[in-house]
Amino acid sequence: MLLASLPAFADGDADLLRLQFREVDTLFANPGQGWMNQQRSPRGEPRFPCSVVYIRFGWAEAEPTEGQYNWKLLDDAIAAWKPRGATIAFRVMTCSAHSAGYYTSPKWLFDAGCKGHEYLRGGDDPTSGGKRIPRIEPDCADPLYLEKHGAFLKALGERYDGHPAIEFLDIGSYGIWGEWHTPHPAPVAIRKQIVDLYLRAFRKTPLVFMSDDAEVLAYALAHGTGFRRDGVGSPWHEKTWIGSKKYAAVEGMADTWKRAPVVFEWFGNYDYLQSRKWSFDAAVNFMLTNHVTLINDNVGRVPPEAMPQIEKLARLAGARFVLRELAHPKIAKRGASLPLQMRWANVGVGKLHRFYALRFFLLDAGGRPVFSADAKADPRDWLPGEHSVTESLQLPATLKPGDYTLAAELVDPGGQRRSFHLAMDAPEKDGRYTLSRVKVE
Repeated sequence: MLLASLPAFADGDADLLRLQFREVDTLFANPGQGWMNQQRSPRGEPRFPCSVVYIRFGWAEAEPTEGQYNWKLLDDAIAAWKPRGATIAFRVMTCSAHSAGYYTSPKWLFDAGCKGHEYLRGGDDPTSGGKRIPRIEPDCADPLYLEKHGAFLKALGERYDGHPAIEFLDIGSYGIWGEWHTPHPAPVAIRKQIVDLYLRAFRKTPLVFMSDDAEVLAYALAHGTGFRRDGVGSPWHEKTWIGSKKYAAVEGMADTWKRAPVVFEWFGNYDYLQSRKWSFDAAVNFMLTNHVTLINDNVGRVPPEAMPQIEKLARLAGARFVLRELAHPKIAKRGASLPLQMRWANVGVGKLHRFYALRFFLLDAGGRPVFSADAKADPRDWLPGEHSVTESLQLPATLKPGDYTLAAELVDPGGQRRSFHLAMDAPEKDGRYTLSRVKVE
């Protein structure tokens, strides 16, 4: 009865079954993309379904005593979100204008002789009861900083590089909030050395570089990182971007999304943007136009009239796949091939960055799989737009004759991540979509 709702889309060969599927607007928590929660542990339901949780912490929190690591920071977040199928992304800060006290990098670093820069930042500081407080930033050009922080990143990588629960890691460690801007800049060569520390420590987990430092951004992108922009909503941040004078020398920046994640964060919450008379719609369109993969949920309260815009943003971020059309013979022979002709569409603004296999199944009358095969097509190649895909499933000679249901699933071959949801109106259970029926003789 369910399959009767899948209409034929064209006349043709009487021996062929031709089906058409409609696109749906459902919001999914598809792995590695979309809306990012920023809570270290779940507190109620997130604004939208999310598959990634983003956290930041200071180096001093993670290594309060030299060589003694507080991995509980990450392990607790991983454990808290695992039941919801969410992975963790994070940034390590060595300097923060929001720290509750003087140190973001560990005190023992400065006690050992590392030079630093003391600073006051901004106006009234809510972390100190409304008073500005002094803080210290390490001198990143000091060899002691590079040695000690390099040792920390090496230990971090030994524990978490390639960890299935870690989605990506910001290249932080420099500048206020790890955003790569500071009143005490280090030479370009030193900043590149900090990037190298991450590249050596993390060879499997995707890395994302802050786009504020255009000089070093080019270096990071050339070594395969993605990028992020913290400050969307500010007209200056949106104008000073790809194609502007600042980024003119950054080769390939506009095409980074085709090979690595693109991450965005709001400049401030919705009320703040409105108080500055900055366009919320322009911020949403900026992210979509720049092929966003993931968005930090720091936008705060959003009124009902603006919700359709951020729902659209959450829905279209990353890849969003629809099987539009399918054609195959109504009858297949045991020991022979079952050809499939398909038209897929990626209606999102980005692409898939981890491999998912397009797996086909034949299900018996009880819904149990009796045959499965992975397609040759790689969904990572499906950039936004339409894609014609032809596959041939080799059926085993031992398959029993009878009527079967053809189903499909975008599955993680390693079994570590949930299946990738499809934006189509076919019946679905646990990520597997019912497509059609085929008779095997």
